[in-house]
Amino acid sequence: MPKTKIVYHDKYLTDYPTASVEMPERARAIYREFSSHGYKFVTPKPAEESDILLVHTHRLLESEKRDRERYETALLSAGGAITASEIAIEGTPAFGLIRPPGHHASPDSNWGFCFFNNTAISIEKLIVQNKIERAVILDIDLHFGDGTDNFFKGRDDVAVVNVQSNYALEFLAMTKEGLEKSAPYDIVCVSAGFDRYVKDWGGTLDTNDYKIIGELVKEYSEKHAKGRRYALLEGGYYVKDLGINARSLVEGME
Repeated sequence: MPKTKIVYHDKYLTDYPTASVEMPERARAIYREFSSHGYKFVTPKPAEESDILLVHTHRLLESEKRDRERYETALLSAGGAITASEIAIEGTPAFGLIRPPGHHASPDSNWGFCFFNNTAISIEKLIVQNKIERAVILDIDLHFGDGTDNFFKGRDDVAVVNVQSNYALEFLAMTKEGLEKSAPYDIVCVSAGFDRYVKDWGGTLDTNDYKIIGELVKEYSEKHAKGRRYALLEGGYYVKDLGINARSLVEGME
């Protein structure tokens, strides 16, 4: 039986107003893939407003309340990220099958289908609770995770590694280098975008490359962070292969 726990809630299938490509079918496809391969699912609770305010301003929080359905789904997505981080801190790998994504959400602004920064919230909560001292965030999405970078910029307790290359071998080498040079750290969080897939917008990585990335995350988390590792869904819009790519990453992490 797979040991990675998958954090998921049916509300992630909510069809809230956003760009058409960031559709509920993304989460549904990944859910079906994990479900058919015997993975255990964990149901999260919504994040509290206090969790959101660890990263975002009151102004941004209040502005998101104008669309109640989307706001509630975004709270649940952030809550899913927190749940995944809590599973990981206990030594079990986790994958947050969450939406909406979050890495384009800065403290006082957001864009790119993102509303709250799930990754930043989950890591910052571990830090303020004194569960970790240092973390590395590996962002493998096609698009630079500006929101995450904006929040942690200038801090020495969180390394944000945005891997950007249009060549698969270079991308994998940069991933390894980023994990290596960011040590020491107490946990690894992957902002797992799958839109650099060969059939997606990025046209770079194949399914096995995602497994290799997962293997690198496992290797360096075991070397530096007592095996504590988790990934959170960001982008990825070629729905037909989204599930198998997510599972490939997770299989590598195991």
